[in-house]
Amino acid sequence: MKAKLYIIISLLLTASLLPQQALADGVSANYAAQEDSLVKRFNQYVEVDDKDNVIACLDQLIKLREHAKRYELLAEAVAFRIAYFYGHDMNDSVYQYVPEDMKLLSAHGQWNAYYNIWALLANTYLYAGKPNQALRVAQDMFQDAKNRNHQLGMGTAYYTLGSVYTILNVLDESVNNYQKGMEIMSNIHPYPTLLADLYPYYSDVLNLKKDYAALDELTKQWQKFLPEYIKENQPTKESVQLLYATYYIACSQAAMGLDRLPEADEMMAKAKENISDETDYTGMSWLLNMGKLRYQEGRYQEALAYNNRRLNMPDAESDASSYLDVIKQRAEILMKLGRFEEAAQYFEKVYVINDSINVQDTKSQLNEMNTLFQVDELKMAKEREQFRLMMIIVGVIVLALVIFIVFRIRSARRLKKAHDQLQQTHEELLTAYDQLEETTTAKERIESDLRIARDIQQSMIPQKFPPFPERTDIDLYASMTPAKAVGGDLYDFILLDEKLYFCLGDVSGKGVPASLFMAVARNLFRVVSQQGLPPAEIAEKLNNALSEDNESGMFVTMFIGVIDLPTGHLDFCNAGHNPPVIKMPDGTTHFIDMQPNAPLGLWPGLPYDGESIDDISGQPFFVYSDGLNEAEDDQQEQYGDDLLLEMLEKHPFNSSQETVEMMKADVARHANGAEQSDDLTMLCVKVKGHLTN
Repeated sequence: MKAKLYIIISLLLTASLLPQQALADGVSANYAAQEDSLVKRFNQYVEVDDKDNVIACLDQLIKLREHAKRYELLAEAVAFRIAYFYGHDMNDSVYQYVPEDMKLLSAHGQWNAYYNIWALLANTYLYAGKPNQALRVAQDMFQDAKNRNHQLGMGTAYYTLGSVYTILNVLDESVNNYQKGMEIMSNIHPYPTLLADLYPYYSDVLNLKKDYAALDELTKQWQKFLPEYIKENQPTKESVQLLYATYYIACSQAAMGLDRLPEADEMMAKAKENISDETDYTGMSWLLNMGKLRYQEGRYQEALAYNNRRLNMPDAESDASSYLDVIKQRAEILMKLGRFEEAAQYFEKVYVINDSINVQDTKSQLNEMNTLFQVDELKMAKEREQFRLMMIIVGVIVLALVIFIVFRIRSARRLKKAHDQLQQTHEELLTAYDQLEETTTAKERIESDLRIARDIQQSMIPQKFPPFPERTDIDLYASMTPAKAVGGDLYDFILLDEKLYFCLGDVSGKGVPASLFMAVARNLFRVVSQQGLPPAEIAEKLNNALSEDNESGMFVTMFIGVIDLPTGHLDFCNAGHNPPVIKMPDGTTHFIDMQPNAPLGLWPGLPYDGESIDDISGQPFFVYSDGLNEAEDDQQEQYGDDLLLEMLEKHPFNSSQETVEMMKADVARHANGAEQSDDLTMLCVKVKGHLTN
């Protein structure tokens, strides 16, 4: 909802320009009279939201301006028409009109509007539940803008890619694309309207990542930007208020995350000054954040009052994700107030909503797996034994799911009975919870089945290192620690002649569906890499196989590398994965720069860019999944990239195994007993290369 609101505002802000464009010298009086009449009627129809007549006026205005060769005004009307379709959820009209409108705009060199409506097409797919199609459209838009060297087009494409990756929950790629879009559009004057929208998007992602230090830095840049943007673009008063309201809310989120509560309070007060209606999205966001702030301050009654106002909105339950945040906040507040029975009721609602979402996700992911197993074109003869093991996993999983469903039904019934008996005291609530102990036997049975699945999965990846006892020029070690009984991370390697092929990947999601996807991806890597292809071609083949008939959006990020052992030359392809770390001869460490590629499995036919490093001889090369840098402690503070680099730099390299085990131990130290939230996988390799000669 928020993302769509920003785009509508950014594009409809230009609507006020339609009746105010000054006519150039030489335009006929007849043309001026016709345009004036159309614009007046257009404004009347917009005022009463008469959709059919609004569109009819725009159609006539576009034909009139094209005939009069008023191409800039033509582009404005075309962009407004698509924005109008988009803002009124007329998706079929967007799909129908955009291709022809793009041809019209390109014929007259109106590139800003051309990329504007292209971005709207991508966002229409995105919010219609088609993120794969949206990602393809955004990638095509970026390549087109790059070929033309059109800066605003590239900035708009990065902005759109960031939105798509946010919906796909690939937050690192989202941050990467938003940052690139911001860098490009910050050098365009007057500032594009989309740049004003990019700041709230970017702040939302940093808040989701709990990267409050980065969010704090962004607000400082934002503070300098707003006056300059307003001076250059002169938006309406309402638009200025919206810009500042979202800015102050972001400042408050950063301050809360950094435990600067008085500052957060001040920022929320300033945000309120710019909000006229609590029922719009910005107003509801303000209420939720005020509840969070008062809770953090220990002022629980006030926190509950803000939560009441947010919960009592007419459409409070229309957005399941936002509603979940509201009732979860309410349950936590009620617990602090000692109102345990009410808290238990809201926690049960959280449980039911989460459970329904997870069930739907699991069903779609398991359905998707049925298509992924059909990979005959890759000649899986050498992998039949692994396929048999995967079938065993499926059988174990089905049994575990049956037991789990029975357990959940029985537990839900007992929990409802316990809730009916709850009284107002904490002791009685604890007594009700004690009744859940009789479910221990069922839980142990599930855990036993999942342990079997875990053992099978672990047997499918290399476990003992070094695997090349007859060689002295390779030092390789890897480790995978699933967050659940089975995980979605993977790594593998093979040695062909004098080349080492290796990969490390992270499947979207966790648990059983991710583990199945992981098994298929790993098997595909082993088959394809044995063909001796470069990493980019391996990525393309894996992507084509994994994305066939893949409409539910499951994917895997992966780093694929090939090292020529005699020379130390590294060829690699990064498919949406975290940047690896290399330790230089002087002992310093840094992340390697990489070309952004899409994750594997989102759609077929996508080209992947390969890159290389001339020589990594004697330089430890460290690849990892985001279960490392995003590992959280009991205060929800992440391990972070800075600490990752610091640990690898200050510890002398003795062996790859020692490096991996050291990092695993430090992540455990940082977690301080907190439950592992994501799979943790690491691979370290060092080759001697020409240094042995």
